[in-house]
Amino acid sequence: MKLFGAIFFSSILGYILLHFNVFGIVIAFGIIAGSLFYGISQLLSIKEKLTMISKHLDLKEEKVEVSDEEIERELESFSKNRG
Repeated sequence: MKLFGAIFFSSILGYILLHFNVFGIVIAFGIIAGSLFYGISQLLSIKEKLTMISKHLDLKEEKVEVSDEEIERELESFSKNRG
């Protein structure tokens, strides 16, 4: 939300400066370009963080294979313990 607010505010500020004078055009384009660059860099850092998190989660994932016989034995022992 802060990112959207920063881009929106700087775009409006740039638009206002654009209508006041010729130097405002340069300042306005600088502000708009700067806000877009900031927004893109923030999105790239978010993407990088999400990639790191997904790699971390993939490393922690364990695959366990259980045969039908093992499941039946566990069910039998569970039912014996309850009964």
